[in-house]
Amino acid sequence: MDAFVCWVCGSNELTFARASTIVGPLSGASFAVTDSNYGVTGELHRCSRCGFVQGSRLDEVLQFYEDLEDPSYEAGRLERRLQFAKLMDLVQRYQPTGRLLDVGAASGILVEVAQARGYAAVGVEPSQWLQARARERGLPVLLGSFPHPDITGTFDVVTLVDVIEHVSDPVALLRAAGAALSANGVGVVTTPDVGSLAARVLGRKWWHYRVAHIGYFDRRSLGFALERAGLRPVAWRRPSWFFRLSYILERVNRYTPKYVELSCPRLLSTTVVPLNLLDSLLVVFARA
Repeated sequence: MDAFVCWVCGSNELTFARASTIVGPLSGASFAVTDSNYGVTGELHRCSRCGFVQGSRLDEVLQFYEDLEDPSYEAGRLERRLQFAKLMDLVQRYQPTGRLLDVGAASGILVEVAQARGYAAVGVEPSQWLQARARERGLPVLLGSFPHPDITGTFDVVTLVDVIEHVSDPVALLRAAGAALSANGVGVVTTPDVGSLAARVLGRKWWHYRVAHIGYFDRRSLGFALERAGLRPVAWRRPSWFFRLSYILERVNRYTPKYVELSCPRLLSTTVVPLNLLDSLLVVFARA
């Protein structure tokens, strides 16, 4: 797509939002799921028409995802299973069984959870390293991006969990997801909410401002993207995530002075707790 046309609505009414804070060359490590360099982004522009915020000068990033390695993601497999189990609780209200496709499947945790609930689940993932971890576990995660030549037929569920903020043509991705849905199928998108209170209060220090995130939605722009893709929202939610207490405190310490640094008692360090900061969006969608 033209970098200086809005990737959601096609308007050329883009205004400068913030300068690039990237220092040095980028690599696959810059795009790790567990990257903690909060506030580091490319140059951002905001669409005056729909409110979408995009990294107009950083629109070709697939190569970085292909080279991405993220051992910390795998180390958090337990808590991510809890997160995806909660997501599947919601999915099962709409589609209790059937074929499921997870786009951006990483090491296949959601595929694994869905299989355990009786779904015929498959995923697709561009990172060679993450896809290899999935295959080591015998999980059907294909290497590549979506659409994928080996993914055929229709699905009762298509999930895009924290995916659309990583692509420069989110409408095309949503359109492809809609085309893959069965007649009564549902899709699920989760993505950070740039219009949330947390984003507005923290400003440049918001934890979702990262190099890997090249597109930032609020509810209005995400609804607009769904509409342009021929889809309709069925339900909106604020998703919860699950983290170890040690992880939460380590990330909190990035916002506090050294003299007030918090520590986690060893006995509690592996305790997993739910966390909902109301700064992400989850939408269940269907064909319009």
